[in-house]
Amino acid sequence: GHFIKFGTNNVLLLKLLTQENVLVGGFFIISGYVSGYTSTLIGERRADERKLAKPELFFWQRVMGYYPLHVLVSTCFSPMFIMIDRWVNNPWSTTRLHAFLNYTLLQAW
Repeated sequence: GHFIKFGTNNVLLLKLLTQENVLVGGFFIISGYVSGYTSTLIGERRADERKLAKPELFFWQRVMGYYPLHVLVSTCFSPMFIMIDRWVNNPWSTTRLHAFLNYTLLQAW
């Protein structure tokens, strides 16, 4: 949404695409459909009991589907994150806390 003003002059489209909360809501709707699709039997309207018998396994499969990419991207961009923390004169303890929160996926809490 930040650079959409450079892509179009259509006022309606600008209002629609600059509402990040609408886009985030759409993402969660699609994620729910994907989660439902992957936990049901193909061609039937019931859950795949093997996939839902162990909820912790289902959870870890979901997390490990994106966590390695998160670690890779965070590591690649960590010099930028450190540089920004240093520019605003944060102490190293704050930088370490930010890294901990990011790598443990707690940064948004």
